Amino acid sequence: MRFTEIMHFLVTTSEVPSSERLSAEIERILGVYGFKYYCVFHQPKPIENAAELIVAANWPPEWVKRYVAKKYIVMDPTIRFLLRANRSFSWRDAVEAYRDNPHYRRMKAMMADGKAHGLTSGYIFPVFSRAGLIGATTIGGPEDVELSPAEVALLETAFRNAYIRYLEFMGEAPATAVQPTAEITMTHREIQTLNNLAEGRTSPEIGAILNVSSNTVDWYVASLQAKLKARNRNHAVALAFRQGLIT
Repeated sequence: MRFTEIMHFLVTTSEVPSSERLSAEIERILGVYGFKYYCVFHQPKPIENAAELIVAANWPPEWVKRYVAKKYIVMDPTIRFLLRANRSFSWRDAVEAYRDNPHYRRMKAMMADGKAHGLTSGYIFPVFSRAGLIGATTIGGPEDVELSPAEVALLETAFRNAYIRYLEFMGEAPATAVQPTAEITMTHREIQTLNNLAEGRTSPEIGAILNVSSNTVDWYVASLQAKLKARNRNHAVALAFRQGLIT
C-alpha cells in the first residue's frame, strides 16, 4: 500500500503545475508515513543564516527561529553527517555516528531541544549532482517512525525529483545539468574537499567536517591539484569555477 503511494508521488512530482501543489503532495505522502514536518533546503553552509537556505518547508516556526538564534547548524549532527554522507539516513543514525565526538553531549542536547518542538525522529534525503551535494529534504515528526531500506531508497528518488522541480518553479536551471567542457572525474570526497576549499576553509577545518585527519585532506587536495593541473589549492579552486565543477 505504502509503496503504491510512493510511486504515485514519483509520477505526480513531474506533473504538478506549481510549487504549492508540489508542497501539498509532499504533505500528503508524509501523512501516509506518519510524519508531520518537512524542509527542502540547499547545501548547508555554516557561515550562512540557515533560514536563507530553505527552498520549501512546513517546519515548526518556533524551532526555525531557535535554530537560527542558537546557530545550531554548526553542531547539528544531521547536517554534519549530511556533509559526509553518500546516501539517505535517519536522524538517529546521524547522532550515533558522533558518539565518540567531544561535542556529542551538545549534539544530544540540541536534538532533545528539537524533540521539545515536535521533532522526535526523522530522516534526511540528500540530493547530489556531478559537483557533489546540492541540497536535501529532511522529514520528521513527534512520533518514532521506522522506514524500511526499500522505502528509504524510493523516497530518496522521490524527494530528489521534488527538489529539482522546486528549482524549475524558481526559474533555476536543473542542478544536475552537466557542463560539456568538464571532463575531469573526481571522487565524492574530492568533490566535498573542493567545495570546502571554495568556502575558504583550511585543511584542519575540512577534516573536522569530513571527520578525517588534516593529512588526509591534504592528500585529497594534492589529488585535485594533479587532476586540475593546478599550481596550488587557490589555483585549483579558480580552475574548478572556470570549468563549471563548482558554482
